[in-house]
Amino acid sequence: MTARPATAAPAGPGAVAPAGATPAIRAVGLRKRYPGVEAVAGLDLTIPPGESFGFLGPNGAGKTTTIAMLCTLAVPTSGRIEIAGHDTRTDSAAARRRIGLIFQESTLDVQLTAAENLRFHADLYNVPSGQVEARVEETLALVGLTGCRDRVVHTFSGGMRRRLEIARALLHRPQILFLDEPTIGLDPNARAQVWRHLRHVCETESVTLFLTTHHLEEAEQCDRIAIIDAGRIVAQGSPAELKSVLGADRVELRTGDDATAAQLIAERLGLEVTRDRHGLRFQVPEGARVLPRLLTELDVPVYEARVTPPSLDDVFLHHTGHRIRDEAPPEPSACPMRVPSASEPGKGGLRAELRAMGMVWRREMLHFRRDRVGAAISLVQPLIFLFILGIGLSNLMPGPNGDAYQLFLFSGALVTAAQGPALATGTSIMWDRQGGFLREMLAGPVSRASLLIGKCLGGTTVATCQAAILLATAAPVGVPLDGVLIALLLGELVLVSLAMTVLSVLLSTILRRPQTFGTVLTVIMAPMVFLSGAFFPLSAMPVWMKALALANPLTYAVDVMRRTITAYLPDAPHHLFQPLALGSWHPPLLLECALMAALTTAALSYAAHRFTRLP
Repeated sequence: MTARPATAAPAGPGAVAPAGATPAIRAVGLRKRYPGVEAVAGLDLTIPPGESFGFLGPNGAGKTTTIAMLCTLAVPTSGRIEIAGHDTRTDSAAARRRIGLIFQESTLDVQLTAAENLRFHADLYNVPSGQVEARVEETLALVGLTGCRDRVVHTFSGGMRRRLEIARALLHRPQILFLDEPTIGLDPNARAQVWRHLRHVCETESVTLFLTTHHLEEAEQCDRIAIIDAGRIVAQGSPAELKSVLGADRVELRTGDDATAAQLIAERLGLEVTRDRHGLRFQVPEGARVLPRLLTELDVPVYEARVTPPSLDDVFLHHTGHRIRDEAPPEPSACPMRVPSASEPGKGGLRAELRAMGMVWRREMLHFRRDRVGAAISLVQPLIFLFILGIGLSNLMPGPNGDAYQLFLFSGALVTAAQGPALATGTSIMWDRQGGFLREMLAGPVSRASLLIGKCLGGTTVATCQAAILLATAAPVGVPLDGVLIALLLGELVLVSLAMTVLSVLLSTILRRPQTFGTVLTVIMAPMVFLSGAFFPLSAMPVWMKALALANPLTYAVDVMRRTITAYLPDAPHHLFQPLALGSWHPPLLLECALMAALTTAALSYAAHRFTRLP
């Protein structure tokens, strides 16, 4: 069935673009294929500025895939997209700056306040710093959440969260607002509130709305609608134009004598009448105009009369052969866009990338400050190793070796203290992906590498701070309280924390389920810790185990800190504090640090490559 041509201008109250204006959205020949399925099959769209455009179709029709391509979150198999004149393949960053996006699922950070969520969005989109607070207040007022600005989002109802997402999407003053099933999962009252605020936005902001929905009553509120089914647009036009295709209204009557009334209607109006136990039904053009004449001419009493104009569901049935339903299979996950985030003069560049990194880093710091219980618990394991295990095993070692065993364990305990929060960074990426917040970051007009580096720096800072707390136990175990020594250990902790953070982030780009991620980390990290020389010297290992230890990057981290501490000890037992040796050669400390830095850089590069491929 062929699609109807698009109308030239919106039929409703939206602002009409002047002739020759650049379209807000233009898509030509848009296709998206997955193995075994074509989710979008040759879609053409032209949407002028200021129009509210509804994309109506059942679940699985291709709506979400289309919106992902329009928002640069998925790369089309073929076709071209322009957002406010910017090609999404060659100028994706400029296109993203003009887009506000409300995803089908919530993408808020529920552990932060409403104002904090908005401030992070402002940093992501490089809103001028002097305007951020004013815009936060302005958008919160626009959606009626001013009194909730400092409330943590996990206390919000579903409707309040949706309104906050509308505020967030409008914060950077986009030209186009995409809404993917914006009221899905909301009760009727919350849905009505969201639409009340969306209408207010249309009246007060110069913005083009692109709405995907399978709710007929939502599509009715748009200036223009496209009906999509099986990846194809089958009809376009205003709601009134689409319904006018069907022409006739449905008239229902209940009379005192249905048999006689049916005969009279057939004779005088020439209409085919259906009679059942509920009364009479027939179709006639302009039913509201015909009904008064009918009531006058009928010679039987009429108890009830109702005229129902064609609905969008009738239109959908007319064009597709079936009604909108929810049984369709879900659309495949959209593959990510793999294009460079080019900068727009005066809008992006290095400053915008650094600001985005800082935003991600500050978010990690906020989570760390508010999770005091988690920080305390993660310190328990290294303290157990240092004091309980250390004291227990030192009593098995006669002489000076036993007295020095806790001191021997100290470098391993520092690594273990940094390990927990460093590895938690990868876990947080997994939960951000599952909770939706990661999609909010990936949709921003900055490079994904900047976001990943900010995440790694945040995890490194948290891990270093956590391990630095353990330095308070240095004196009781015999570590000299020397300022230079403490500074050296802190510097080495930064490098070790960064290495472990990058490892966890790399794994998070490979694995998809948080539960699997935790299992894999345990399987990888437990042997690495025990083979690092953290709890017993490498000289005590058999040859095969020592070979594995020398291939373990964590071994060099422990050795660097242990040798740094040993340099400040006047009489460290040689049996316990032997430096790492490759044959008879002891690598210099700087070389070990350089090796860790090189491995970390390589892992970070590969993680950044994989991060750009995340859906």
